[in-house]
Amino acid sequence: MENHHIKRKAEQEFEIKPKELSEFREQGYIAINQLLTKNEISDARRAIKDIVTRYATEPNVAELRSLSADRKRASYKKVDGRTHIQFESGYQPDPSDLDTLELKVRKLMWFESEAPVFQEILTQSHPAMKILEALLGQGSKLFQSMALIKPPLIGSEKPWHQDNAYFAVTPLDAIIGIWIALDDATVDNGCMHVIPGGHRKGAFKHHHAKDCEIEKTLLPTAQSKPIELAAGGALFFYGMLPHETPANRSQNRRRALQFHFHAAHAKKVDSSSYDKVFADAEGNPASCEAARLAGI
Repeated sequence: MENHHIKRKAEQEFEIKPKELSEFREQGYIAINQLLTKNEISDARRAIKDIVTRYATEPNVAELRSLSADRKRASYKKVDGRTHIQFESGYQPDPSDLDTLELKVRKLMWFESEAPVFQEILTQSHPAMKILEALLGQGSKLFQSMALIKPPLIGSEKPWHQDNAYFAVTPLDAIIGIWIALDDATVDNGCMHVIPGGHRKGAFKHHHAKDCEIEKTLLPTAQSKPIELAAGGALFFYGMLPHETPANRSQNRRRALQFHFHAAHAKKVDSSSYDKVFADAEGNPASCEAARLAGI
């Protein structure tokens, strides 16, 4: 395996070999080339555009939460569900200019039921789920979905963090994220950066600055590695792996789908119980919720 990328051959299933599984456990991630077909990529791109258009133009489908003094980002929220679309900071959605509106989208939350292509990716027979089963075991549960978008030139940074900081699920090694590129993800447009092996260092204390994030001085960022992926490629990674995606300063859009799964044996716990588990080296609660309650 070269550069922790597994290559998919046409019309063949992926197979995670013992050596690759061992490297995943050691490094905290594994990259897959060509997880999605060309048709799946185009269908997913079209689905995102259709969702944005429908939410912006059909008041019975979604309601607009406009910018206000205390709201940096406007959003559309589905009337009868939890799906919502979040825009880049400072942008006031304008349904009369749908092309611009789509290029200002930052994130879609809970989108998996909005189009058949997303449901297909999540079926047990899809290569994505076959790989997940090899890494996380049978019976894993989807508990979060996000479409993460960095528009050309203005796509904002997602600072260093551990995804488990946002959750309250134990054990900590029972969560895996799947990050699927719908465009070529490069250093220039904000591909994923990871710290190989960082998931074995335990929890890092998070605080609220630009986002819920880890202070860079706490991390060995000199060891960070960009994971560039062609459209259709994917990154499977532990929820404890420190990672970031820099801002997009290129002329190219960077769209990605992200799903979080927990193992069948995992369970959600209350925040006080989680504080004892997701704690830094000094034993201090390190999650985003703990930081919020501490006012940091």
